[in-house]
Amino acid sequence: MNKRAFFIAFTLIILLIGCQLSKQKPNMDNNMKADVATEDTKDTKKEDEPKKEELEKEEKYIGQALNTIEKNGKVKVYSKKDTKSQVIHVLKDLDKVQLLETLPYGWFKVKLENGNIGYVDARYIRTNKIPPHKFNKNRKGCTLVFTHKDQTLRIYKDGEIVRESLASSGLWDTFTPKGIFQIEDGRRGKWFYAKRFQQGGKYWVGFKGSYLFHSIPCDKNGNIIQEEAKKIGQPASHGCIRLPLDIARYIYENVPDGALVLIY
Repeated sequence: MNKRAFFIAFTLIILLIGCQLSKQKPNMDNNMKADVATEDTKDTKKEDEPKKEELEKEEKYIGQALNTIEKNGKVKVYSKKDTKSQVIHVLKDLDKVQLLETLPYGWFKVKLENGNIGYVDARYIRTNKIPPHKFNKNRKGCTLVFTHKDQTLRIYKDGEIVRESLASSGLWDTFTPKGIFQIEDGRRGKWFYAKRFQQGGKYWVGFKGSYLFHSIPCDKNGNIIQEEAKKIGQPASHGCIRLPLDIARYIYENVPDGALVLIY
């Protein structure tokens, strides 16, 4: 009887241990599934995170309307990239507007507060940054690239830099417009003198209306004004881009009409 009782007790113990193991197994499976799910969630989260390129595309570029030409406090927004097209809105000086695209030659595509899309002459928009655009540095012909940040003009020919020089852009309230421009047909000369500024300049070349590349300012006798010469490398002009005499002359003599001008 003792052996039989021992056998029955041993059998019951084995059955109890088996039941406990059976109960624990599903929990182990569930834990494994949970771990996999966690990893999948992490991977999905990584995939959902916006890429750097996407963030850059979403960046908003804001410009400020400022009429320094007619000085009437108004900036027109056109239905097309053409001053002869319909005026769909008029901005006031210092009004902010979203810049959508930088367009040739001297235009911005903009979005108004009411959601309407229009076009503004770049000469009337003051901004620190412009929407990026495609530019092939290896393009054939001449390209002039001026950057406000380092106040430097670089002249490329067939993709190679042929001249590089410090320059001077406009002051903040008489800003030099940013964007895509070109050397305008027939707009160049050896000398000009502006009575209202009591200054002149040598070897001027126009890239958009009254905006020019020209030498450091001269007095009415054609002599370089030394006080102005000391300002090269910092914003100082009424909106034009001032250059050392040799660089201004190089542009006048070597850069043809139609050459691309990029101002950042």
